Amino acid sequence: GTQKIPRFTSKDSGVSLGDDYDYSDNESTISAECDFDIDQNCFSLLNEQQTTPTSIVKDAHMASMVSDDDKKFFCENTAWTWHGEFGRLIMATAMTYNLDYRLILLEDRSICPRALEAHYSILRLDNAKAQFKCDTCGHCWTSMRARCSFYISKPNQGGIVLLKLYTQQCQYCYSTVYPLWYYDEICRVMKNLASTIFEYYFPYAFSSIYWELTHNGRKPVRRLLQRKGNMHRKHNPFLCEACHLG
Repeated sequence: GTQKIPRFTSKDSGVSLGDDYDYSDNESTISAECDFDIDQNCFSLLNEQQTTPTSIVKDAHMASMVSDDDKKFFCENTAWTWHGEFGRLIMATAMTYNLDYRLILLEDRSICPRALEAHYSILRLDNAKAQFKCDTCGHCWTSMRARCSFYISKPNQGGIVLLKLYTQQCQYCYSTVYPLWYYDEICRVMKNLASTIFEYYFPYAFSSIYWELTHNGRKPVRRLLQRKGNMHRKHNPFLCEACHLG
């Protein structure tokens, strides 16, 4: 059924048609209450390999030496970055408290009993700049309204975080197109996710999280801001899955 859960969103708008990188930033975060039916989605665990708290913490420390901008040289694809940042920022710290947090993709939730039984008490939403390329007609565009959502369960009520990446439709052939996220945007929203989790469930653990990564050579910060883009037209909500779902 539908349940009330705290909702955190990031506000931005617009679509750009170019691929250029603009490193100026603009984002704000708000919190409110929302109704959301989480039973309509299916999610899954990507990686079931066994690890120890010691090895996870050691790997997290090693990963903290790699800047956000250099992640693309170490990660075979963006899926590695999502899970790598989750392990570095969240799993490593949770394991020092003898807790096991896992990140699960939206489309495979149904095959993981632990995910199905978890109680999700927080919904975290983030918008980002991402690219889209239609496999049907080849049309490419860059959107400031690419969105991800995280459904977060309490440590003692599942220890699961569900990740959903929202699609957009091609304006020419109306095919459904999945986003290609920039590596530094993944790092940014994962820092926001970590901040939310530890603010609510591990308020004394902030000092132990590896926040030290720099963004484009800048001074290290905890919560990075979203990239700007050169907007040539307004965002079309009728072609956006995130806008349809609200």
